[in-house]
Amino acid sequence: MKIARWAAVLPAALVVPAFLQPVSLAESARPPKARTVVSLTFDDGDVTHLATARMLEKRGVRGTFYVNTDTIGRDLKLNREQLAAIAKGGHEIGGHTLTHVRLTELTRSQQREQICDDRRTLVAWGYRPATLAYPFGSVDADAEAVARQCGYDAARGVGGLKEWGCPTCPGAEKPRPADRYDIRTPGSVREDTLLRQMRQQVLNAEKTGGLVTMVFHRVCDGCGVYSVSPRTLDGFLGWLVSRKAHGTVVKTLQDAVGARYRPVPGQ
Repeated sequence: MKIARWAAVLPAALVVPAFLQPVSLAESARPPKARTVVSLTFDDGDVTHLATARMLEKRGVRGTFYVNTDTIGRDLKLNREQLAAIAKGGHEIGGHTLTHVRLTELTRSQQREQICDDRRTLVAWGYRPATLAYPFGSVDADAEAVARQCGYDAARGVGGLKEWGCPTCPGAEKPRPADRYDIRTPGSVREDTLLRQMRQQVLNAEKTGGLVTMVFHRVCDGCGVYSVSPRTLDGFLGWLVSRKAHGTVVKTLQDAVGARYRPVPGQ
């Protein structure tokens, strides 16, 4: 009681300002609020994506896998059971058209068939696809309108963010993309893309905060221009999860943009 009365009459100059008071261990251990979101997307339903999904899971992250339903089960493609295993692991399954066509070369009715029928098939298989990836990043106003009409709540293009081929482009999308039916990305990761270049794309985004969506295709050694070696991808993942201390987190594209599942029109 005496101590309390004594403290009450301390001169104001002796009161320790709040910003100088010690921070508890619990408070100092809190990670910074997420400012940058990285989405890892994998196109075309390649057979290597089953092992890729497991690689992501071991690092504690989840990705978005875009598939063409008419090619599922063909040579070098996932089959239905493998696709289901990826979804069971907590990854997002999204649409990529029936047969991987350039939508800008089709009529509006052909675009609708490619996008809507592909999505109907995914729904019939038990998935809830909320986002679409345009094959080749090929998109126009008609394709965007059809994606919306087919029930998608967001769609991803290819390109438009800063990289070695576009040094003046912005480093990241805004958390709420200006055009959610053509979400921008750096260019696709290729067999000659260096690990440091992939890291730099994330660092570019961290300068302002926002969303950076990485585009991958095949995950294997020496298997084509649009491929990345498993070792390089795993090295990138290991570095990426360490960026959580800098406020960078990994989310599926659906979670990153808050895309909602909507029923396919006509069903």
